[in-house]
Amino acid sequence: MKLYHSLLLCLATLLPLTAHDHFGVGVAGENPGFNPQPDTPLAFVGVNPENRVFHLLPRPKGFFPVQQCGGYYMLNERLRTLFPDDAFSLTALYSGPVDEPFPGHAHPGAQIWAEIVSVSGPPGAGFGFWEEDRSALANTPTISFATNTTFPAYFFPLSEGPDLEDEDPGGHIHKRSWTATQPGEYRVGIRFVDRSTNRGNGQAWHTPSQVYTLRFVAGPSFQPTVTTEGNGMRLTWASQMGTWDSASQTGIAFRVMRATELSPANWQQIGTVTGTTAATATFFDPSPPALRAFYQLVYDWGWNEGEE
Repeated sequence: MKLYHSLLLCLATLLPLTAHDHFGVGVAGENPGFNPQPDTPLAFVGVNPENRVFHLLPRPKGFFPVQQCGGYYMLNERLRTLFPDDAFSLTALYSGPVDEPFPGHAHPGAQIWAEIVSVSGPPGAGFGFWEEDRSALANTPTISFATNTTFPAYFFPLSEGPDLEDEDPGGHIHKRSWTATQPGEYRVGIRFVDRSTNRGNGQAWHTPSQVYTLRFVAGPSFQPTVTTEGNGMRLTWASQMGTWDSASQTGIAFRVMRATELSPANWQQIGTVTGTTAATATFFDPSPPALRAFYQLVYDWGWNEGEE
């Protein structure tokens, strides 16, 4: 039994915030007793997200940007049923006194920024992000980098305070929406730079971090698994690519197609399955062809004019 599948889609809705991870940036192992030393490199403190895979799923239907083929795959803090634990924020660790100090925080006065230094991925694709709340208002990301190319340095802040000598270097900015334009795997090189100028000699308090590589995968696999049940075949796949505000939200309508030869004229629709908030959807073919069959799931890009 051979399988073939095609993927075409976007889907639906605006949701509240949900739990997500925080990856803190400071000075690893250099400030016992909250005593950070100048001229030490910045680093992830505690959890290093390089061993994680972050999944970008199709943009909700009826929410900016207005959908078009080749639209955006997203990872933000909105609740979703597939890969619900992927959302994260990059933070700069607080030194106090206003916020509780974290072990590993940078020197007071440091200004921690993140720099995107490289993006590899599918040829001709783009990877970037919408800045805080911009994705609710704009059809294009704040920044997008062409994959497998060089580009000018691009920085975005993690620290939230002004460039002052005694300023807390901490920062905790929510609602960044990571985005990619094509399905596939992306490797994003990122480092952390202290851009402060308030030190006595005008230099920064810390040297840049190493380059960390974060792994993103855009577009979940909807390759169905097939099992034999009596004389029939059962297909099972991920139910939907999951941004929903309630269990009653209508899921994606998957058209189940079958063929005995891989030619456009040979495909026939044998059923329709509407996904739900369950983890998987399933379809039973009671009478598959005797010799061989190919199956594909077809689902369409969706945009209803005026829907939000």
